[in-house]
Order: sequence, then structure tokens, then C-alpha cells
Amino acid sequence: MSGMHQPVSPSPSNGNIVNDPVLHAIDFEDVALSREAARLVFKGAREVVRQFMPGADFEGLTPSQAVALFVDMVFWDERSGALIMCADVAARSLCLPIPKGHWKVRDGLGRLQ
Repeated sequence: MSGMHQPVSPSPSNGNIVNDPVLHAIDFEDVALSREAARLVFKGAREVVRQFMPGADFEGLTPSQAVALFVDMVFWDERSGALIMCADVAARSLCLPIPKGHWKVRDGLGRLQ
């Protein structure tokens, strides 16, 4: 739970504070995904590998490899309730939103601080 609910450093705002996300870093090991979210991650990872790693076998990508691709940075969006999973690929971060209701904090973690 090392990254649980730590606010992300503020970035320059476009002045539209109402619509700016409020992101909190979260440790992926503290997250459980729904089956639908896991399928979304798998499809997203296959597309990332296909586009940005041309020598890799995107057809042979396993579900665990797909999830591992998107755990470089994981955030909880306080306003929408979404989970934002990001992969560092080709000198950029590619982020995949997981809608509220398709992820949760794992049970049995003890008291959250």
C-alpha cells in the first residue's frame, strides 16, 4: 500500500479547475479488476504492443503480461472514480481508464491510511 492515496504533484492548469482531474497514486497490488476491466486491459495492451513494439508477438501476449504492461503508474481519479493505468512506452505514457464500478481496492488490506 505504499502509494495508496498519495496526491499526484500538481501540473500546470488550464484554469478550468472544475474539470481538471484530481489524481491519487495508488499501488496496483492494492487493486482488483472486474473481468470486463481485465479484458479492456488485455485489448489495450495488445494494441500498444502491436503499434509500439513491432518485433514483439502481440498475438501471443498473455493476460498477465498485458496487466504488467499497465502498472508503471496507476492512479485513482477522485472526481470520476475511475482507475487510470499507464504504460511507459516509446518515451511517452499511454494511459487506459478503467471506469468506476470495474475496479476496487482489494479486500483484506487492513486499515487504510
